[in-house]
Amino acid sequence: MDNQLDNELPVTLLTYDAKTDIGKKRETNEDNYLIESWEDKSAILAVVADGMGGHRGGEVASQIAVDTFRELLENPLPSEASERYELLLKAFHDADTAIREKGNTDFGLLGMGTTIIAAIVTPTELIHLYAGDCRLYHFGGDDFPYMTADHSVVRVLLDLGQITPEQVATHPMRSVVNSCLGGKGNYQFSVDPKWDDSPSVIRKLQAGDLLLLCSDGLHGEISDAELQGLVAQFRDAPEKLTEACVTAALESGGADNITVIAIRVNEGELNR
Repeated sequence: MDNQLDNELPVTLLTYDAKTDIGKKRETNEDNYLIESWEDKSAILAVVADGMGGHRGGEVASQIAVDTFRELLENPLPSEASERYELLLKAFHDADTAIREKGNTDFGLLGMGTTIIAAIVTPTELIHLYAGDCRLYHFGGDDFPYMTADHSVVRVLLDLGQITPEQVATHPMRSVVNSCLGGKGNYQFSVDPKWDDSPSVIRKLQAGDLLLLCSDGLHGEISDAELQGLVAQFRDAPEKLTEACVTAALESGGADNITVIAIRVNEGELNR
């Protein structure tokens, strides 16, 4: 893998918006998100965390995760791709440790956890990592978008051919994840993509590309085809797209908290 990133342009070439909603069935919003740029405007850090644990545990876990990632913005962003990858990966481990330590000091928070997707975004490059079933979609010039593969029981069953794609949405274990930060003893901690995986942890971006990061409160309520339709309609307006996504999830039932971040690469001299 090429370890040198392309020449970068200021993140002013990126427009973005984020929205979160409690949904129709939950008493609290256990989702948290972050979308901020480094001080030098070299890149944007985008994070969606979907807390688990009931009561206030999930909300606390996702907030700890977001706060841990926010600390990355306090230091200059490395120029090498491998160093940026390691920076993200370390934040995953640090957040996992912080969540577990907090849970061990408060019995009411014991076993809390969060799924998460995190990305470092410039106008030309995307580096992303995730644990659980928060997703990242990359809508480029292809007919079908790239999307992360959930760390979930139904994904394993799907990959093994034991269920069909049509059965995923109604499967009784569709919300059961097999990786997260924190969590109870039976949860594993696995972060993907790995550095040498294909598709790559690094994705090239071009003008007109759109990135969508979301909790399963969105992709668990609407189909990928519905999501593609919304992107086609509001691709040039992230603030309208996030609103449309939340509205669609609510109209489909709104059974979970809904969080979505949309990032668009605008026209510009992407190859100086």
